[in-house]
Amino acid sequence: MQTQQAGMSLRWLLTASFINNVAYGFIWPLTSIYLHDQLYQTLVVIGWVMMANAIGQAVGSLVSGRLFDRFEPRKLMQFGTLMMIVINLLFIFFHGWPSYAVILTLAGFFGGWNTATINSYGTYVRSHDGRFVFNMLYFISNFGMVFATAAVGPIYNFGITWLFWLALVMYLVLMAIVQFTFKINVARTQQTEQKQTLRLPKWNVRLIYTGVIGLGVLWISYSQWQGNLSIYMSSILKLPVWQYSMLWTINGILIAIIQLGMNALNLSANRKSMFIQIYAGLIMFGLAFMILPFAKTFTGFAIAMVVTTIGEATAFPMIPALVNELSPIELKGRYQGMTAAAPSVGRAVGPLIGGAVIEQSGYGTMFYGGAGVVFIAFIGVAVMIMIGYRHATQYE
Repeated sequence: MQTQQAGMSLRWLLTASFINNVAYGFIWPLTSIYLHDQLYQTLVVIGWVMMANAIGQAVGSLVSGRLFDRFEPRKLMQFGTLMMIVINLLFIFFHGWPSYAVILTLAGFFGGWNTATINSYGTYVRSHDGRFVFNMLYFISNFGMVFATAAVGPIYNFGITWLFWLALVMYLVLMAIVQFTFKINVARTQQTEQKQTLRLPKWNVRLIYTGVIGLGVLWISYSQWQGNLSIYMSSILKLPVWQYSMLWTINGILIAIIQLGMNALNLSANRKSMFIQIYAGLIMFGLAFMILPFAKTFTGFAIAMVVTTIGEATAFPMIPALVNELSPIELKGRYQGMTAAAPSVGRAVGPLIGGAVIEQSGYGTMFYGGAGVVFIAFIGVAVMIMIGYRHATQYE
């Protein structure tokens, strides 16, 4: 049995993260196609369904993060996994309209629940530096989602029910892993008493919220790639759909190369490297939006995707790592829940904001506006870190 002193096994945590993301990846990637082609819903309705799913993820992450600091973590993970098992059983028998949309929202809630719980467990890994842990968690979760996304296309041709059966099997495996390997004894009574008098230093609070807001801004911009850019490429520029899909293949391969390279060079162990990665990531996201107005062929979009992916692979895992350093053990779940919720909030509002700008002023304004917002976020994050980090308390 693992103990609090021994910490959480990184190997089993990464295995659980991979399985969780593969299982969830069997559920949502083809949602838009299924709603449009099989349930005959309009694009507007599909947009609202996807937003409900993203909001569900955000709320689930926040709730799970809060509860992680109060209750036995393994029971939270068991409950979230059990609910995903029930949800997939419901999907198998009730995947018409509107039941599919309602169940998908519940799936978002408990998908966010599980993600935040796994990230919070990452703060209990004692065998490796926290920055290394969150680098690996980001890499393995992305790899799991890419693996699932590549598999769902061929499987979907045999019927969407098969995807739900596969997800069900994966969650059953995840339940077994949680049951036998997520055994960490945490003195919750003592921690609850400490939290009643615990007051996080003001610069810690400011830096944590700065990082979370910065992450949300990045995801607002990143969500344009997942929605509005696909329409721009296929409908406006008349580029074939396979070229848009190829961009995500480039994204997945490049993330793997960057993450494995950084871990092989042990870059994540250096605190200054963490700040450089956050700054560089924000700058790269802004530069990518400066490239997009001039991209008219696949080559231009591929260059912009490479720049975006460099920013994604460097900044995304380091913000949860920064939050981990700035939060005490009694409050890690709460703040990791916030970092897990930020991407969902970005995915929820990003397409709507981008779509509104495009309708009013066109794609060019959206591209330049996106670059401007990201650069403003970069200035805010950089200034806050440079001024406040030396005044903050580091807990790792």
